[in-house]
Amino acid sequence: MKTNKYIILLSVLFLGFSSCNEEEWLKEEAYDFYSADNSFRTESQFNQAVASLYNLTDLYTVWGGATSHFIFQYTTDIAYNAIGPNSELNSYEDRLTPEYVRVRTPWQRSYEIIAQANTIIGRIDGEDTEFSSEEKRNALKAEALFFRAFTYRYLGILYGGVPLSLEEVTAPRRDYVRASQAEVFAQCIEDLKFAVANLPDVSELGNEARITNAVANHLLAELYIIVKDYDKAIASASSVINNPSYALMTERFGSHMDEPGDVYGDLFRRENQNRSSGNTEGLWIAQYEYNVTGGGRGSIITQYLGPQYYLLQGKADDKNLFIGPTNQNGGRGIGWFAPSDFMLNDVWESVPGDMRNSEYNIIRDLVVDNPESVYYGQKMVESDAIKSIDTYRRQWTAIFAKTTPINDFPEELFVDFETGEVTRNASQTFRDHYQMRLAETYLLRAEAYLGKGQTGLAADDINELRKRAQSPLVSASDIDIDFILDERARELHFEEYRLLTLKRLGKLVDRVTDHNPYYNGTYDTGFVIQDYHNLWPIPQQEIERNTEAVLEQNPGYAN
Repeated sequence: MKTNKYIILLSVLFLGFSSCNEEEWLKEEAYDFYSADNSFRTESQFNQAVASLYNLTDLYTVWGGATSHFIFQYTTDIAYNAIGPNSELNSYEDRLTPEYVRVRTPWQRSYEIIAQANTIIGRIDGEDTEFSSEEKRNALKAEALFFRAFTYRYLGILYGGVPLSLEEVTAPRRDYVRASQAEVFAQCIEDLKFAVANLPDVSELGNEARITNAVANHLLAELYIIVKDYDKAIASASSVINNPSYALMTERFGSHMDEPGDVYGDLFRRENQNRSSGNTEGLWIAQYEYNVTGGGRGSIITQYLGPQYYLLQGKADDKNLFIGPTNQNGGRGIGWFAPSDFMLNDVWESVPGDMRNSEYNIIRDLVVDNPESVYYGQKMVESDAIKSIDTYRRQWTAIFAKTTPINDFPEELFVDFETGEVTRNASQTFRDHYQMRLAETYLLRAEAYLGKGQTGLAADDINELRKRAQSPLVSASDIDIDFILDERARELHFEEYRLLTLKRLGKLVDRVTDHNPYYNGTYDTGFVIQDYHNLWPIPQQEIERNTEAVLEQNPGYAN
């Protein structure tokens, strides 16, 4: 069962009235409206407040604005912005500045989540609060602490040290100073320890939308890797992997299991993410319900990564190859960003037969469906039908099936059921999304084993994924951090926040230089990425607002 999304009153600031020994009866009590004092008293109210943390986090990490959200993909080794090199954050040197709006947006959104979490944390132990049990009180507090840790981990990787606000703010402040990056990560670990100890096991949870102690342990494993405490990282990841309620999916399942395909593709079909579908691999799922009030919205990666195949023309007759966006071809993409050649080709060269690169999961050719085209009924790439493709390949690279509901768009979006033509609104996933998946837990533990020099055990974890993918197995001598990053690309492409992964491992500069086409010479841009770009600048607007203390800028960026 999916939770409803709540929009709640976060907090209300009151003007204080001073008086000289006025009678107590002059003090106002709010009985007929919600205030900061009476909105956080009952278990139900705290439950709604915690639900809003899910809503905010899902909004900002999955369903949010495309230009801010997809910056975590196209500024990396696996993708690039296909509008052109002068668009958005393609040139790190020219565009990654303290004034850039894409730098400010994640900062502001993150502190909104932190403020809400702090309000819950600060009020939940109050004497006038009412809970059915201390266990329930601590579980709700643990959820709030998890979201605070999740968000500070995000800020710490992006910006380095940031202001560490741990209490409810009831009046404007302009005296923030930056904690060190190490202090930020240490606080994340402390918050997650409480979360692990007080969140329920998945076997005790009746709501598929809520997080469990396994989710907290997964994140804790990553934080321990960041601080190089590899033994604790291994222990945290192992507690998830060894939980009998979780397992990698190795057999076909779910809503389309009787259709041609494979189990990797099944993981991303509509209605297949939650445990109710038989999925034991999902750890934390961002919930979505189509055409339900408060049900959220699907990810528009369908639109932004999907190519404009419907604009392609045939070289023999100049006619459109396709009648328009269709259900069978993944809907209406606009090619705003595109996979790099590394993601599309290079990363698969060493893994022949890998399921994750099957014809069902990366679609590299389409059947021409315009009856007026001389190529009608033929595969456009195989028959060399395409007249030309735009310079930055907005119109065609491939379709990544995990990012679009191929052959499964809602009926309301069809223009013609016979041809499969759909409206321009066929541009989102219309499904739930993984925030965390067990496959990544294996990859995190492999990182920790590598950190300890136990490459044989790291290879064993990677081979668990490869067995499922029917991919060649690896040995200890194959394992280094670049190998693990390659495997993450194969398994988690366009699912993980790739930019955060490269930043936390200190591999952003190397991987962008080698694989992003705006930096590796594929396009003659002259772009260069430097070491200081591994941290984003502190937003200039935040520095200027902080008039009572110095909010220091990161090296390499001018105030």
